Amino acid sequence: MRISGIDAQPGLALSADVVVVGTGPGGASVAAKLARAGRTVVMVEAGSLVPASEMTQRESEMMRKLYYEGGLRTSENGGMGVLHGRAVGGSSVVNYLDCFRTPPRLLRDWQRRFGLDELTPEKMAPRFEAIEDVLHVRKLDPANLNKNNDKLRIGTERLGWKGDTFHRNAYQCYGSGFCDLGCSYNAKQSAAITYVPLATQHGATLLTEARVDRVETTGSRASGVKGTLLGADRQPRGEFRVTADVVVVSGGAIHTPYLLLSSGIDDPSGQLGENFYTHPGTPIVGYFPDERIANYEGIKQGYYIGEFSWVLHEHPMDVLIEGIGAPPALTSSILPGLGAQRQDDFRRYNHYAAAGLLLRDYVPGRIRVGKGRPLIEATLAPSDAQRLRQSAERAAEAWLAAGATMALTAHNKLTYFRSTRDFRKLDDVGWGPGEIALVCFHQMGTARMGSRRDRSVVSPTGRMWAYENLYVADASVFPTSTGVNPQETVYALADVVGDGILDETRSGASP
Repeated sequence: MRISGIDAQPGLALSADVVVVGTGPGGASVAAKLARAGRTVVMVEAGSLVPASEMTQRESEMMRKLYYEGGLRTSENGGMGVLHGRAVGGSSVVNYLDCFRTPPRLLRDWQRRFGLDELTPEKMAPRFEAIEDVLHVRKLDPANLNKNNDKLRIGTERLGWKGDTFHRNAYQCYGSGFCDLGCSYNAKQSAAITYVPLATQHGATLLTEARVDRVETTGSRASGVKGTLLGADRQPRGEFRVTADVVVVSGGAIHTPYLLLSSGIDDPSGQLGENFYTHPGTPIVGYFPDERIANYEGIKQGYYIGEFSWVLHEHPMDVLIEGIGAPPALTSSILPGLGAQRQDDFRRYNHYAAAGLLLRDYVPGRIRVGKGRPLIEATLAPSDAQRLRQSAERAAEAWLAAGATMALTAHNKLTYFRSTRDFRKLDDVGWGPGEIALVCFHQMGTARMGSRRDRSVVSPTGRMWAYENLYVADASVFPTSTGVNPQETVYALADVVGDGILDETRSGASP
């Protein structure tokens, strides 16, 4: 059953065994697991349920519908764009479908440093297999690479580097090229068309256009949530409340700590909202004047360079270089320049090939509570900036090896490379706020999972240490950044949390 906050009567009151806040990969998969186990579940989502028929492939419409702040959210210093979904299905509705199993090297690191002994590659493998079955995860055939990604493959192979095609959660993909604006064909197997329907088929209730403002607690127990019903214009139109025996917060690494901190939730570690990781990225563009690349056509993200990844290949640079595609408005917001020079650069749009840097950041930011909104403190530390510079050089080198006549970065001071000798130009540009376009597609951390209550926000089962029945299931529980696209890791850790809930909240059980 679905209830829309647009139509619901103000004062709406619901009750359930479990209330789940958020319907992204974490919340949706936990809700499905608990509903299938016979628990009554209410899923609460601030965004809307947007069907494929309403995904118009128009940036101006879909960015407003599917992203927080219309895709224009930034860090507090303005130095990093922060893109994350606000809809049933969360960011799985707008991502590029990449599915990495959590790398074994990273799982062993989390075991060693955070005492997460259950997260062994062997124990996690059946979870990954089950998730991939639901999501129809398959490896992309190189024959289906678009021109942009195939150029990246060519450059990688000519340089003798390690690279590969992505595994993707797609079924009968048309390669329409509008992944970041929602899939008009339901080919993308997002949480909205997989786990959310699984939950509702087993009796869960979906409440949309309903913003949770507070987790209610009494002593060491959570008793439910209260919040605001939103109209079609997203303005408040009344309150609602859900009472429940178990509360699961799955608002993502920004809104989960914001909600918990705003609610006055006790955190013995003092780390709630800290350890905010972003995989800071920036585009590196190759220019092929005699070939039509059209990076926005076909499967946008099909190939990656893994050569320089620590989690995959123990390389200290610790970065993935991924083929990307960007529609005109997003490209315009990233490419620098003014006036005639900018017009000239944009006339080359169909001849640009683009790669994005996915840097595994080591120095985190944090999330704080602002006046009615989360404050995102994220900047590029000097040590991370140095690795980002090295990454930019490697991506530019790949484009030049593939036959580009030049490569360029997204610095405000336009930086062109016609050969590797030009990399010295990077000595004269900055990497701070206002100097380079940085984008965060992946938000992680802020409610770190671990085995010690003085060093982690949640237990190995996702439970808040000071509470008997309050859990977190989303990317905020990541102990560190992953270094790979995090979608499948979110699903997998949420599955761990779901099992923890079933075990710890059985009748008569106490954690």
